[in-house]
Amino acid sequence: MSGYTKEDMQALLKKKEERLARLKRMKEERKKRQEARRRAMASTVAKTEDPTTGTDVLGVAPVTTSGGTENSNDGNAGASTPAKSVNLTAKASEVLKSISHIVSPAKKEKAELGFSSKITHNIQPAPRVICYDKGIQIKLETEKEAELKEELEKALKNSVGCGPDDQEGSVGFEGATKIKTEVKSIEDERAEEKAFQAQLLPLAERKRIMRTEHFLDFFRSSSKVVERALKQNEEFDVTIDYAKKDGMMDEKEEAMVSETSNFSYGMRTQNRPITSITWSPKHDSLFLVSYAAPHIEHLSMDPDGLVLVWSTHTPDRPEYVLTCQSAVLVAQFHPTKPEVIIAGTKSGQVIVWDMSVKITPVNRTSLSQGHTHPVYAMACVPAVNKAYSVLSVSTDGHVCIWQDIDHLEEPSTELDMQLVGKKADVKERDITTTCFGFVGRDSNSLVMGSDEGVLYKARIYDGNASRGIYSFISGAHKAPITNVGFRPPIKGLPPVMSELYITSSFDWTTKLWHTKTRKPLYVFERCRDYVYDVKWSPVHPAIFATGDGNGMLDIWNLNKDTELPTQSVMATEKDRSVGKLAFSNDGRKIAVGSSSGNVKLFTLNENLACPVKEDTDKFYESMRARLQVMAQLQSQQQENEKLRHYSSKSYSNMPANIHSLLNSDR
Repeated sequence: MSGYTKEDMQALLKKKEERLARLKRMKEERKKRQEARRRAMASTVAKTEDPTTGTDVLGVAPVTTSGGTENSNDGNAGASTPAKSVNLTAKASEVLKSISHIVSPAKKEKAELGFSSKITHNIQPAPRVICYDKGIQIKLETEKEAELKEELEKALKNSVGCGPDDQEGSVGFEGATKIKTEVKSIEDERAEEKAFQAQLLPLAERKRIMRTEHFLDFFRSSSKVVERALKQNEEFDVTIDYAKKDGMMDEKEEAMVSETSNFSYGMRTQNRPITSITWSPKHDSLFLVSYAAPHIEHLSMDPDGLVLVWSTHTPDRPEYVLTCQSAVLVAQFHPTKPEVIIAGTKSGQVIVWDMSVKITPVNRTSLSQGHTHPVYAMACVPAVNKAYSVLSVSTDGHVCIWQDIDHLEEPSTELDMQLVGKKADVKERDITTTCFGFVGRDSNSLVMGSDEGVLYKARIYDGNASRGIYSFISGAHKAPITNVGFRPPIKGLPPVMSELYITSSFDWTTKLWHTKTRKPLYVFERCRDYVYDVKWSPVHPAIFATGDGNGMLDIWNLNKDTELPTQSVMATEKDRSVGKLAFSNDGRKIAVGSSSGNVKLFTLNENLACPVKEDTDKFYESMRARLQVMAQLQSQQQENEKLRHYSSKSYSNMPANIHSLLNSDR
């Protein structure tokens, strides 16, 4: 009985009781009229009876009892005597029936004037008025209410159509009583529902509730859910034509690199250069961005350290806003705890956030223990019992290994990077580094890039005598090195390919190296400005991306070309540079951060980003051939150096040799 309130039910019951009382009065009046009519008809029959024939004016013969003096079977038909006992009631009924047919023969509806056992009516229940309010919307009619409504209609019909004997114990009375009881139960249920319905609070109370932290947390979390759901509608093209031929594809579908989203957070990120971008190892749609300190002219009240956790479904606002007092230079997710974020700061501290607890750090290193210079590079390395240690490197070449994120009081291992096994004059050179990369899956060997353009190869877990830098490549670049990235392990790719690494520098070049060579395998000179970052694709063996000071994003495919990039896109605003970039876990998306504080998300076409078996084989064969050529050149160069060294030594000793030979000849 959808929409029936307590007041509606009460009004309905009141109308029903009034209708029953009115019908009862009508029945009593009808009974009186019938009695009067019966008496009138009896007197009329007595007056109109013909004394000579024994019949009335309508031709109705008198009826006598079996004990009468006149017998219908008697042969004397002409004899007739007055009836002693005439059933006037039966005769009146017959007269009334004949009158009803004579008076209204054309009318089909019932026109009973006498003793009908049922009385028809056309009284309809009042129309139901449905009222709407701002309360909780419920189902219009439940199954129980529908059944009760049907029973109510039947009971009302029976109670209205009953005869004059409608009293306690009759069917109509019992049905009405039952309906009243059920209606009362429905009213009670309605009262309980109304008690749980939302009620409009006063304006002052609403404002007070909306200022509470509990309400703000609820509003933030629920609005994120709604925004994610709305964003999903944009990711699927509802107008796609699956029957369209390949030659009729839209230009947007044919684009190899297309921009999909732009992530910014108003004044909090405006003109704050991006220092690192990292994707979550567990959630494919989640990535974090760390920002440098704001410029002085903005006079921002925000802390210098800022890390925003973005979701690809909500580009208009971040999922989490994490802050600290020192500018964040590098940040990343914990490999096994996706809610934990670790960062290195300009003050030399290592910061730990737990997104499930609060937005401020839950742990940090001491200023007196560990680093005293900015930490630009860090990584989580596997330890015993499936745990992870944190390895951080500061610009002064100081390496600290922290046991885990819960024990940051002091580092478990400290190492000042120095050359081992070299001459004393070489040991004194300053080691400055801003980036490093582990050799494949070996967490003991790493390659570090420095501000002098030198590449250092070091070991960190060997004995005390051999820990440190065991080799370096002087003049690897002619300007500071901005990043060192090793080829991530890929299924089907031999482990030797994981020893390939790529470097970017302010000398406008990007170079591909192998740990077994001292010369680059390839030099990429396409950029016309500083190269700020370079990253390998995590799924395609031959693809990497670079970002430069002109704002260009270049996608390189070594299987197709080693001179020019496969795709180039302007990824930033005018006069802005690409600061950092990062591939998603599936290799289909790449996040690009600019010096203005904006992050743009680009989607790579499946034909470009996803490899096939031939791509892996082709890359391996080309790299192996290149390594063989470089090994031959390197061995030939070493032989030439030995020959030059031997020749110079022979020439210096020639006079003495000749003198000794001459003396021996004498």
